[in-house]
Amino acid sequence: MEATANRSVAVVGTGTDAETLKQIVTSAGWSCALVPPTNLEANAGTLERAAAVILSTDAEGIGRFVPSSTPIIACCPSLPTSVKPVSWLPKPSAPVLRALLEQLLGLPPPPNATTRDPSEPPPSVGKWRRKTDMIVGRSVAIRDLLETLNRIASSPAAVSITGESGTGKELVARALHYSSPRANAPFVALNCSAIPESLFEAELFGYVRGAFTGAVASRMGAFEAANNGTLFLDEIGEMPLTLQPKLLRVLERGEVTRLGSNEPRKVAVRVVTATNRNLEDEVRAGKFRQDLFYRLRVCHVHIPPLRERIEDLAPLIAHHLSIITARDRRETTPRLSSAAFQKLLEYSWPGNVRELVNVLEAAVLLAPTNVIEAEHIQLTAATNAGNEEKNPPILSYREAKARFESNYYANLLRAARGNISLAAKLAQKTRKEVYDALRRAGLEVSAYRDDELA
Repeated sequence: MEATANRSVAVVGTGTDAETLKQIVTSAGWSCALVPPTNLEANAGTLERAAAVILSTDAEGIGRFVPSSTPIIACCPSLPTSVKPVSWLPKPSAPVLRALLEQLLGLPPPPNATTRDPSEPPPSVGKWRRKTDMIVGRSVAIRDLLETLNRIASSPAAVSITGESGTGKELVARALHYSSPRANAPFVALNCSAIPESLFEAELFGYVRGAFTGAVASRMGAFEAANNGTLFLDEIGEMPLTLQPKLLRVLERGEVTRLGSNEPRKVAVRVVTATNRNLEDEVRAGKFRQDLFYRLRVCHVHIPPLRERIEDLAPLIAHHLSIITARDRRETTPRLSSAAFQKLLEYSWPGNVRELVNVLEAAVLLAPTNVIEAEHIQLTAATNAGNEEKNPPILSYREAKARFESNYYANLLRAARGNISLAAKLAQKTRKEVYDALRRAGLEVSAYRDDELA
């Protein structure tokens, strides 16, 4: 009986708006009662027992019937005057309202919302992921993603992972590896955008001593290092066109030849690639080989952006706050105030989960207590996300890099409020590297400190 009571929500209102809110609540697995705003006293027991109260309209005197500890969510066009709600959602969507209820009530997903916890492996999977590689979420998109990984895990076929920057493509690649028969073999990750073109072949296939100036000893490449395991090639769209036929040859023959050698070496590697580009467009533009594209895209996995699965926000926040707590050896886990959580809900997350993690890292450091308030949430891209140029001018690489670095470090300093130690931690760089970058970009730290901000 107690569990049922804790899952009950009261919606105050009548008409289509109230019915829509009730449908959202019940579809998420909670019980819901409609309370007419003109008949509050007769429904006093329902309001008193409810775990949360949702207003679809203002209701005079409702404060007399709702306990002060019960969260009230206003889902009406104007802010109510009869009571002070913990959150105001003028145009609530189903995922946002569900996420807010779960956050306010501190409840796990309702038992009849899904048949199992989607952050856990499907029942048919015996050996799943390491805890550090867990995919967190309870949205339909994440459940579908986990089921797809379950289906393709045992196959050696190449897998192409697509998704925006920050969605967790390498995390998915690791999950695929550790849920496969190759779990005890190496997982080798290579970022194609970070390798100079002249070193690409050596990084992938290795070299023998004397193959080129500076090759003082033989060295295996990524394919040999990942033998019997998984090779993850991130940002595959950055691979030089001249090297693509050689990669295709390795995939077709299952053997590599080190630079400076004529001896082929057999390898058995599952290749998983990732990109935030549209490779089909790259193929049409002649920048990526069509035959290689088909060879790498035997199986396709797409990760939706965070803004399209906002119901995953609450479990992601809880997961990463617990990681921060364990890592920093904190006595208690930080928590978000209602205002702080609503601020996160209303954001579009152009940087996806990676941006969310950085925002939480900064918020934990900025909050003087264990409660993170809205003012501790620094969303630096909020004002810039919708103002990007539709057709930006093509700059030289050096100019584009300088512009990016200047914008990046300006946003970083703004998020850290001029605190260099915090900025270095967020950027995963040393203080010296941050100071050097600021000097190159011509940025003054003093302009971003709290006491000098307008």
